[in-house]
Amino acid sequence: MGQAIAAHTQQFIKGSITLAELLRKPGLHYVDLDRFGLGNSTLDRAEKEGAEIDIKYSGYIQRQQHQIAAIARQEHRKLPASLDYSSISTLSNEAREKLTKIRPLTIGQASRIGGVNPADINALLIYLEVQARRATEVVV
Repeated sequence: MGQAIAAHTQQFIKGSITLAELLRKPGLHYVDLDRFGLGNSTLDRAEKEGAEIDIKYSGYIQRQQHQIAAIARQEHRKLPASLDYSSISTLSNEAREKLTKIRPLTIGQASRIGGVNPADINALLIYLEVQARRATEVVV
C-alpha cells in the first residue's frame, strides 16, 4: 500500500508515517486516503475536508497564533508620538496611511485599526526594537 501511495504522490515515503504526515504531502487529499482504505468512513465530507485543512495548514495557523500572542504581550507598549510611519518601509501602504492619520498611542490601539494587519504590527514591533537597540548603542 505504501508503494501505491508513494506512486500516487510521486514522493518517497521513508519508514512508517502517520496519516496526518501523509495528508501534509502536496497532492494528497482526504479522498485519496478513502481510495486507499485509510479514511474514516464515519466522517461526512465536510468533516473530512475540515480535518484535511486543519492538518495541512496547522503550521501556518500555529505561526499566526504565536504572532497574535506576541502582539498581545506588547498590547500596552507605548508608541512614540514622533514616530514617522511613512519611513517604515516594511509596513503596508494602507497601514502607513491609517497609522499616520489615527496616531495610536499603544501597540494595542494600532492592532485594532482596520487595514493594519498582524504582519504590520509585527513589522512595527521589530522597527521599535531596532530603534531601541540603536539608542542604547549610542549611549554606551
